[in-house]
Parts: sequence; C-alpha cells; structure tokens
Amino acid sequence: MVFDRKILEVRIRGEHVWWESGQIPYYNSFSKRRYYKGFYSQIKQTVLHRAVVLMGPRRIGKTVMMYQAIQDLLDEGIDAKKILYFSLDTPIFTNVSLEELIEKAIEPNETKIDGCYIFFDEIQYLKNWEIHLKSLVDKNRTTKFIASGSAAAALRMKSVESGAGRFTDFFLPPLTFAEYIDLNGYDSLLEEIEVEFGGPRRFYKTDDIKALNQHFQDYINFGGFPEIALNSDKVKNPEQVIQKDITDKVIMKDLPGLFGIENTLELQQFFNVLAYRTGEILNYKNVSEETNTDNKTVKRYIEYLESAFLIKVLHRVDVTAKRFKNITQFKVYLTNPSLFTGLFGKIESTDERFPHLVETAVFAQYLHREHNFLRYANWKINDNEGEVDLIQLSPNFQKAYWALEVKWSDSPKSGKLRYFMTKNKIEKGVITSRTIFKDESDLLVVPNSIYAYVVGKNALDSLYDNL
Repeated sequence: MVFDRKILEVRIRGEHVWWESGQIPYYNSFSKRRYYKGFYSQIKQTVLHRAVVLMGPRRIGKTVMMYQAIQDLLDEGIDAKKILYFSLDTPIFTNVSLEELIEKAIEPNETKIDGCYIFFDEIQYLKNWEIHLKSLVDKNRTTKFIASGSAAAALRMKSVESGAGRFTDFFLPPLTFAEYIDLNGYDSLLEEIEVEFGGPRRFYKTDDIKALNQHFQDYINFGGFPEIALNSDKVKNPEQVIQKDITDKVIMKDLPGLFGIENTLELQQFFNVLAYRTGEILNYKNVSEETNTDNKTVKRYIEYLESAFLIKVLHRVDVTAKRFKNITQFKVYLTNPSLFTGLFGKIESTDERFPHLVETAVFAQYLHREHNFLRYANWKINDNEGEVDLIQLSPNFQKAYWALEVKWSDSPKSGKLRYFMTKNKIEKGVITSRTIFKDESDLLVVPNSIYAYVVGKNALDSLYDNL
C-alpha cells in the first residue's frame, strides 16, 4: 500500500512534538538505566564519524533511551527541528526510503540535514537497512545517525559485514538484577564488603536475605522488563503483557519479517519447548524428537530465536576446558527469565522448575558482558562424571579463568566443582546457595540473589563510572 504523501507529512509532524514544545513529557518520568551514559556518550562522540546501532530485545527500554537522548539534546540547546525520529515499524513508513523520510521532515521546517541528530527505531523493518544507513553516513559527515533494532544477532551480523568503520554497536540487555534493585530503591538492603578473590574484590552482604530473595523471585517473574519491573503495582496481568510481546510481536511479526518464516505456529511451539527447558543440557536428537522437527530445522529455529535475542546457546567443554570436536549437546537459556512467566505463568520458589529459572537469571547477568568466552563443562571419564554450570575461557580458549556452580540449596555439593578447579588450576571457585554466605580459602559460597546483584553492579560500575 502506498500512502498519500500529505498523510505521510502529517504523521511525521505529529510524531515530532518537541518541534513545538521543546519537551517530551511522557518519557521524562522514566528513570534512566545505567547503560544510558554509555549510549549517550556514543551519540555525542564526534572524533569518529559513525552511526550508533542500539541493539537488544523488545520491551527492555531502547525506545525510551532514544527519547531520553532526544530530551537531553534539547536541554543542551540543540535546535528542536534538527532532531528527527522515525519508528520504522509504523505501517505508513513501509516502503519509504530513509532519504525520503528525512526529506519530508526537514523541508517544511526550511532546515538542512547538516548538523541533525536522526533516530531510526526498529530499523530491521527496512530491507537492506545497513546499505541505506551506510550511504547516509558516508554522504552526511556532520549528521549523527542513531538506529535501534530488536533482532540483535541479525543486526550485528549486517553491521559487521556492511557497516565496518561506519557503525558503532551498542548492546542493551534486559534489566539486570542490580538495576532492578537500585531503580526500585531496594539497595538499602545491601552493604558493601570485600572478599578475597585473587586479591580484594568488592562484594555485598545483607542482613535480610529473606527480603532480598523475595525481590529476586519477583525479578525472575517480571523484573527483566523495565516498564513492568518499575511499575509492578500498576501493571495488571503482567504475564499477558509479556506473552503478547513474545508471541504477537516477535514470533508472529519480527521473525517472519526477517527470515520469511511461514509456519509461525511450529516456531512458537518449538520456542515453548526450549523455554521450558531453560538451563538444562539438551541434545539435538532429543530436541528433534520432542518438537517433531528434523535436525536441520532445529538448528535453523535456534538461529532465529537467538537472532531475536530470546535465547542464548551455551556450548560445552570437557573437564580440562577443551571443546568437543562433535557438538551433540548444548545448553539453552532464556535471555530474560521473565519470558518464562509470559509463556507459563508466574513461578513460585517451591516450583520444581524454579532452580532452572534461578540459573537462568544468574546467567542473564553476564549478557551485558562479552559472553563469547562463556561455556559449561560436562564430562564422563570412566566412573567420573560431572558438570559445572558456567566457566569463562581465556580469549585463546586455552585456559579456564573461573568456574561457577549455581544451586538453589543451603547444602550445595561442591565436589564436582572442586574437581574441575583442580584439573584447571583454578585457585578459587564460586558456588551459589539459597541463603548461606561463606568465604572459604578455595570456595566462595554466596546466595544467588547477592551474586546476581554483584555481577551486574560491578560490571556496570567499571564500565560507566568514568563517563
């Protein structure tokens, strides 16, 4: 369908409320995520002439961050008519080129593209977006382009292939547990301490682990989505809100649009199986049988779901941290534990699936870091077999730096973890518990809720404290 150009112009003007008021009132009420500083610094970066590509799943705050950046630009005195925003999943913008959108926005204002800040939201809906964006960057040396998209893996691949030297990728993960605690004002529960871990490391403790664990359970259920996590008392039926965004927008719209998927019902059922098995060791044969799909389709659907940032596959190494030549098994984690709530309903700490959601939540705290070197260990040598939930390899994949075992228990068994540590000369490991905190010479036993908070808190502080 081709829309009348006058209608297009009216729609563009209607979306740019700041041209008249200089304000974006609705988005001013949202708290800024810790990632915002890093994102805004990339927007204001002028040394390298590059577009900023903001990547991440749906409903985790990309659009909010873009509007917050627009407001900060306005507050800094940037001409309101030099700031443009287009949401490319808007039907009226379909089949309209980026160049034409910009032209329709600047002509009525009698302005020029030079010195503009131009935001493209959900850019993956434009076919060959990377070619169009690269062309704009090359032609307009004094203009800053900012794009966002929900298909992280697909965006990153095209950004690297076609935008080398032209795009700066900025990844926004679901809300971390540290952000959830701090933004809700629950951080008074925690006190900063030091633990010995190859030198003194900042850590935290609490005198009310019961309250912190309850917040951790709430985070697992709906805390990955900022809009719900920060307004949980106002959002009715959060399960339905999450489920709608998964099924209606990602499975039924985003993925078919990106990959030409025809059988969306089969993909939805496939995703349901993987989501229910989050945190478990799977193999291609069993997944194929359980989902009634062939191995080729299994691998293709996993690629799709990773591209939409719904799942993350974790690969296996042996007891000496070496990879296997034949890849038959793997782990799948939901990238956001709250997705489980949207599919299967709210989960209680007594539920048999809850330990897997705890492991999923702990793993999710690492998604804001470079996770190409994360693996799990699983081995069977004669009568010796075991598993370690999470390890980090060196960049050359020759050494295991650290090892973590995730347990939802106050009597966690550490034999397999210690065995792996011995084989890989790891001086100190981590094992999580429900409420127990013990700092031993070779092992740190720490509640999952505290560990999840520490991972996100320390990483974000180290990234953004100097910005």
